[in-house]
Amino acid sequence: MRVGFDARWYNDSGVGTYVAELLRAMVPLQRDFDLVVYEDPKNPVPGLDSQSVERIPVSAAKYSVLGQTELAWRCKRDGLNVFHSPFYALPLAAPCPVVVSLHDLIPFLFQIYQWPKQLLIKAGYRTAALRSAHIITGSKHTAADVQKILKVSPEKITYVHYAVSNDNFHCNGNAMEVEYLNERYGIHPPFALAASARNWRTKNLVTAFRALSLASQEGRNTFQTVVYGPVEGINALGGRQAWSDLNLVLTGYLPVRDLAMLFRHANLFIFPSLYEGFGLPILEAMSCGCPVITSNAGSLAEVAGEGAQTFEPFDLSGMAGAIEILFSNPDESDRWRKRALSRTADFSWSKAAEGTISVYQRACKQLPVQNPTLMSLRK
Repeated sequence: MRVGFDARWYNDSGVGTYVAELLRAMVPLQRDFDLVVYEDPKNPVPGLDSQSVERIPVSAAKYSVLGQTELAWRCKRDGLNVFHSPFYALPLAAPCPVVVSLHDLIPFLFQIYQWPKQLLIKAGYRTAALRSAHIITGSKHTAADVQKILKVSPEKITYVHYAVSNDNFHCNGNAMEVEYLNERYGIHPPFALAASARNWRTKNLVTAFRALSLASQEGRNTFQTVVYGPVEGINALGGRQAWSDLNLVLTGYLPVRDLAMLFRHANLFIFPSLYEGFGLPILEAMSCGCPVITSNAGSLAEVAGEGAQTFEPFDLSGMAGAIEILFSNPDESDRWRKRALSRTADFSWSKAAEGTISVYQRACKQLPVQNPTLMSLRK
């Protein structure tokens, strides 16, 4: 079995993390298949063993007609049995079955773009659902969304839980890390951690801030509030000056190494998102032994399990009470750190790779959907 993987989606996003970590985990499992990786020559996936993986540069833009044509041609030229697109933009004329990863259905649930762009993206999702041989999601909840919203039969969907890399996200912190965070960012314990994002509308950062502010007013603890990620989410809430009581520290984008340090030494991570297809940030935090307060929306409760405290997305009093206890009660904090670490033992990229390969094996036995473009390509 020869499997092609569109790694042009590698970047600093959650999808990029999925691409890099899944590929690295699949490389050692190449017993019954060959892996052919198509990547942007200007942004190759790091950490791949070039001796065991065939790597082919594809310069065409991801959403372009040229990209569609080139990948379809490569599927035939390289003798692929199955092609994996880790995002909804797949090569429609591929002469082999195509597996697509759908990470969430946010465009169908929230107005996050101008309507023409939103309509185009929704059309792209529907086309991917129709034309693919099989769909992979990162959670059972997203699989149910795909079935309900895109009208896909359950037999065509497999959920494969994502994971985090233990190279960075682990609980073995030390005093030197605390010193580094202080010198580099002006951060010192005690502090709470929150996440900003370009897609700030669904991340519900305002509830995180309000809960932290309420906990600060009702409790006796003075703490910093550290926010990592792009400035769009902060600016949408009025900027630093609108939340002067939170002692905000804004780090912007962080290297993975530094983000893991923050998780290891934070008193808590609060992430009351309105919807997540998986919720990678809470798994990253729990893997570092950080107590997590999150919402029960989307797949977050599924990922959190018994390892984090979950609340309704706008339950200010519940979240504020949990924040106050974590700052004031070391025993309770330690209990949630242990529960977080116990929960993360259920996730690994090796398990994700094995689950993904099993989907390839099923998909390569299927025939691709016939269409005029495909028939002309084969001729």
